Amino acid sequence: MGNSYVSRIKNSRKVIEDGFKSFMARYFNKGPRLAKVYITNDCVIVYCEEFLTVLEKNLTDDEYGQSLIQTSRKKIIQSHEAEFLDIVRQNYKEDISRFYIDFNIGDDSLCCVFM
Repeated sequence: MGNSYVSRIKNSRKVIEDGFKSFMARYFNKGPRLAKVYITNDCVIVYCEEFLTVLEKNLTDDEYGQSLIQTSRKKIIQSHEAEFLDIVRQNYKEDISRFYIDFNIGDDSLCCVFM
């Protein structure tokens, strides 16, 4: 179980990282520079850095601009929620019943937790 289990987890993490980057690039026209996946017994955590587009970076100076970024990104994810969840479902053996995403516009990072 040891080596094959570790190998399967590493492969799952890599596939989820690549899928997340691809999803972001497809629907936001820019994927994150870095995507890291952490898998625990009951959840998958995806952390990304440098995910904002050039246009979005110009909107980060005030609360209104940051709110526009968060609202538009959440709306796009909601529109493609099944595909978004399938990134994890196909590579994680547990059922994904919900997810939480936090866009930290100030430091150009995001964290997504699938439970």
